Order: sequence, then structure tokens, then C-alpha cells
Amino acid sequence: MTFRLRTALAVLVLTAGTMGAAFFLVWGTFVASQRHQLDVALLDVAEREVAEARAGALELTDAPGPSANAVGPLPKYGVMYDAAGKVLSTTNNFKHVPPLPARSPSKAAFDFEHDDHPMRGVVLDVGGQGPAQRLFLATTRDDLEDDGRILGRGMSVAWLVGCMWAATVAFGVASRLTAQHQVVADVARRVASGDTSARVAFRTTDADLRQLARDLNAMIDRLVGLVASQERFVSHAAHELRTPLTSLRLEIELALRTCDTREAYAEALAGALGSSKRLSSLADDLLELARADADAVAEDVALEVAIDDACAVVAPLAREKDVRLAIVHDNIHVQGTRSSLARVLRNVLENAVRFSPTGGAVELRAEEREGRVTIVVTDEGPGISSADAERIFEPFVRGAAREGSDPRGDTHAGSASDGGHGAGLGLAIARELVRAMGGDVRAVSRAAGEIVVVLPAAAAR
Repeated sequence: MTFRLRTALAVLVLTAGTMGAAFFLVWGTFVASQRHQLDVALLDVAEREVAEARAGALELTDAPGPSANAVGPLPKYGVMYDAAGKVLSTTNNFKHVPPLPARSPSKAAFDFEHDDHPMRGVVLDVGGQGPAQRLFLATTRDDLEDDGRILGRGMSVAWLVGCMWAATVAFGVASRLTAQHQVVADVARRVASGDTSARVAFRTTDADLRQLARDLNAMIDRLVGLVASQERFVSHAAHELRTPLTSLRLEIELALRTCDTREAYAEALAGALGSSKRLSSLADDLLELARADADAVAEDVALEVAIDDACAVVAPLAREKDVRLAIVHDNIHVQGTRSSLARVLRNVLENAVRFSPTGGAVELRAEEREGRVTIVVTDEGPGISSADAERIFEPFVRGAAREGSDPRGDTHAGSASDGGHGAGLGLAIARELVRAMGGDVRAVSRAAGEIVVVLPAAAAR
């Protein structure tokens, strides 16, 4: 069942129930009011007849009662009985005189049938000084019944027309509101089938629909970008893994074919060990990048502790290149995880050390302001161009990301953990980890290298 049909049925059910209840209430109120007016008129006529009977006039006529004008002509049917129920007098319009009805509550009118006509009657005691007598006075309910039927038919027709009109309008409105659903469905199918150029375009002046189209197109752009990035990541990862695997296989095959001495085997195994270390380091980086978005319980981390963890890993490389590490910070606490923060600082510092000249310096400065912690790492190496300021954070980016980069092909995105031959994952991992902690990292385009890490500060202690 379509949305339009469900909407029309829902409106139909609600309209039918609401109008039906309202019409029934109106009809019931009208009938009760008419019945009450008839009872008042009938009782008034009966009391006048009783007053005349007490005065000695026992003869009844079928002339309309004097108070009948309140409800129109009031045909009068009457019988006067004695205490034993014997008929003393009757109107001429009674074809068959009915027996004395069972006593009803005092002055309470009741319904009955006489000669196939619906009637309304009342029984009153005549009283007075004479013998006990009772007056049975009645009138027809034909007009009352006709008025009720006419009103009921009219309301039934109005109820039916109202329900049909409400269902038609609801279906039309739902059709108009969902007319653009097919456009969205067609675009979704085209994108799913591989047509990444498909976009939503509504032919409407509705501002909400135009905003919906912009949001959907932005979502499609984001999804297409993510898929392309994932495909690029898988392709690069396969290429990067193939290189050390191929090198490892060739070294083992060469050792099996040519090595005939202990020294030759030791040399071959050393080469194979180097390739396996590169492979292990690359696998660790890929795993770190893949799980960077995994949920972790944030905690209050002292920045000094994370810096010490990072410097313990970076210090050997700094000593090898004769690069001095200068750390400047206050007693700052960050909201995050110690291992992730240490890995971020390690990757950024390794990157800065690699591109620093021999005898240079790498400075880390940290300050807290307005609930945010800003960490700035600068080096004295080649600067970062504006075109590469964003690209160096992409996985596997290597080449001329910085002027004067290492001839081995490493860039600002590389990692020194593999002996200087980075796979281009260091800054990509750093950015993912920082964003997982609620911050961000960026490169500043200037003559020297500068990376800025922004993280949320820990809650006040």
C-alpha cells in the first residue's frame, strides 16, 4: 500500500469517525428536543382536559389542544376511564379504544403503537370530589418521526459527501507532497548502479524541497567522496603491502638458490628481517588508521605525560639527525586517551624531525584558551605550499609535498618508524585520531614546516 493511499485512508477513517460522532450527537439532541417539546404540549393539553373533567365536563373531543401551537397542530386522542378501567368517554379518532395503559410515573409520557401509528401518551388522575377517574391522552408521533428521518437522511448524505471529499483532498495533497519521491528514488538507483553524476533536482518553488535537494546532493557528494577515498586507500594499501612482500619473497628465493655459507644465510636473513619489519610497521599503521574512529572512553590526560611518551620514541631519530627537541607547555590537561594523544604527537614530531636539517630544532608549544588546547609543532625544514597544506593529510601521499623533500620520496605524511622510508600514513593517522577525540589538525603554509593540533581541554579539575 502506497503512502498516498495510506494517508487517504487514515484521513477517511478520522473524518468518518469525527463527522459520524458529531452528526449522531446533533441528531440525538434534535430528536430529544422535539420529543421534549411534544411532551410539554401533550402534558399541558392533558392537564387542561383534567381541569375540565373536574368541572363536570366528561366529554372528550379530538380538536387540537389549546397549547398545541408550540409544536404545530397536535392531534388529540383521549379516553376517560373510571376506577375499574371502564371507558366513560373517548374521542372519535380512536378506531379501537385501547385498554387503560399500565400506570407510568407521574406525568411521564410514553411511546406506544395504535392502529399501526406511533403514538405518545400520558395518563393523569382526574381527582376532584367525584368518583376516581383517569384520563389517557395521546397524540401521534408521525411528525416527530418524519423530522428525525429527514434530518438523519440529510446528515447521512452530508457525512458521505464529507468523507469522500476529505479522502479525495487527502489523496491529492499526499500525491502533491510525494510527487518528488520518484525523483529521489530515481537518483538513488542511479547512484547505486554506479552513476556518481546523478543529483536531485526538484522542479518546485518550495524552499523546503529545494533545501532537501541541496542536503541530498551534499550527502551524495560526501558518499561518493568516501567511496572514492576508500577505493584509493585499498589500492594504495595493496600496493604498499606488495612491495615489502615481493622484496621478502625475492630475498628468500635468492637465499635458497645462492647461499651456501653461514655468512651468506645471515646476510640474506638480515635483508629478509628488514623487509618483514617494514611490512609489520606498515600493517600497524594500516590497523591504526582503520580503527582510528573506534569509540574509546575519553579521560583526563595530562599533556606532559603524552609528550614524554612521544619523545621517548622520537628521541633516537632526533639524535641520529642531530635535531634538538624544544618543548614548551604549561600544566595542561586534554580530554581524550593517552595512547591516541601520544601517537598523534609522535607522528607529528617524527614528521618534523625528518624534514629538519642536521643540527636544526623542532619546537612544540602548547597553550589552553577558551576550553581548547592548541599544540603547534614547527621545524626548520622546507615549507609547506598552500596547495599541499591539505593533501599531506591524505593516506599514502608521497612525492614533492614539500620543496626540498627527501630524495627517497618521503613527505610530510611519512613515518620514521620504518627507518625513514615512510608509507605516507603518519599525518593521516594523526588527523583521524585527533578528530576521533573531537579536535582537528591542520598544516600552516609558511617558509618552515608548521602543524597545528587543536583538542578539547579537560573539564575544570
